[in-house]
Amino acid sequence: MTRRQKDPLRPLTSEERGWLVRISRSHAEPAAHVARAKALLAVAEGKSYTAAAKAAGRRSGDAVSGLVSRFNREGLGALQPSHGGGRQPIYAASEWERILAEARRKPDREKDGTATWSLSSLRRALRQAPDGLPEVSTYTIWKVLKEAGFEWQRTRSWCETGRVKRKRKKVGRWLRSPIQMPKPKNLIERAYRKGEKFWGLSVWGLDQAGPFQTIPYPGSSWQLQGKPARQPHQHLRNGTGKLMTLFHPATGRVRVKGVRSCTNAVLHPWLKEQLTAILQTLPSPRQPLLLSPEENRAVWKSWQEGLTVRVTLPEELPPLRMLLVMDNLTGHKTPKLLLWMFARGIMVLYTPLGASWLNMTESMQRILARRALEGHYPKSPEEIIEWLEAAARGWNQDPTPFEWGGRRAARRERARRRRHALGGSGACTRRPLRRRRTVLGKWRHASQMTH
Repeated sequence: MTRRQKDPLRPLTSEERGWLVRISRSHAEPAAHVARAKALLAVAEGKSYTAAAKAAGRRSGDAVSGLVSRFNREGLGALQPSHGGGRQPIYAASEWERILAEARRKPDREKDGTATWSLSSLRRALRQAPDGLPEVSTYTIWKVLKEAGFEWQRTRSWCETGRVKRKRKKVGRWLRSPIQMPKPKNLIERAYRKGEKFWGLSVWGLDQAGPFQTIPYPGSSWQLQGKPARQPHQHLRNGTGKLMTLFHPATGRVRVKGVRSCTNAVLHPWLKEQLTAILQTLPSPRQPLLLSPEENRAVWKSWQEGLTVRVTLPEELPPLRMLLVMDNLTGHKTPKLLLWMFARGIMVLYTPLGASWLNMTESMQRILARRALEGHYPKSPEEIIEWLEAAARGWNQDPTPFEWGGRRAARRERARRRRHALGGSGACTRRPLRRRRTVLGKWRHASQMTH
């Protein structure tokens, strides 16, 4: 004998019944939704809660009773499982709509520091907005975007862009530069790790990025499922743009300027202007009170140790104030530019040939190019220059300091010091092995004991 139902199921509308039938027959819907729809349809046909539970693959009818009561209040929303205990969700429907509104907004390169939203950039924008969410996490943003049907999709074009076959000129044998030695690498690494921390020298890097063409750039962005951002497969070659960059790893701040060409006549005046502005912000040097001219010259020469080809230093040298890491290009070695730098206390460190990865400015330029161009189609070089400079201004609003190697390299270095190699192979031990003395070693030990 079944008990009387305290809250019987209300009559279903034709629309509700149609949705319940559709969900109960679906193979792509979550299993919890399908079971709840089957149970409601069974109750609507006049079956008891126990029979409806068995029809839905459940054992107890108490859950069906609670489902019916919830359906009477919420309608089809009762098919969605409610909160199962634990900490209550912080964000309600209004907060979810705020996250979706921010994701649908087109980012500003200068204000937001990017041209395409990522989870971290969305989190930063939501936390900094006056009406935003100061404690929102990337997981919450990811969950909201997934629930709304967004996916991280690659930008697509309708067909593959054509490739032009070019006949390259034959070049001679690539000669190895005499400056390509392991010592420059050690000098640059020492500048990154100890230049500012131990010697108080401002360490900067210089590099030029580009050329960037007026073509559709591939990229990824959050778009609705099945609707990736699309770009045309045809484009006009309307010129190129380049980016001159000065980067300060210790603070993460960057100074840039977009240009159409980057010759010495363009680079050197801009470099002198920027270096002069940087030197004005540095504290006055105290070395003249502590070092003699010979000791000051020795400090300058310490940044040329191990080089087979050294830049000739002038007779009179001011106190050393800055280290500038540059690529090993001919235009960076003009005597006029070097004398101008030496007169202002700037020492130049050239990266070895084929080792431009030692210049951390390249990493900074890749970040700016990705944030400014990926997934977009610039139509003119002026637009490329504007986007790159805007991305740099957005980066400087909240810069990230760079470290050479970081903590992982330090952990590996400490681990290597704790290990003892065995026989020249990859094997090692945590404790040194006790080795047997050779006959010669025994003789030396005995001779030491007798004397």
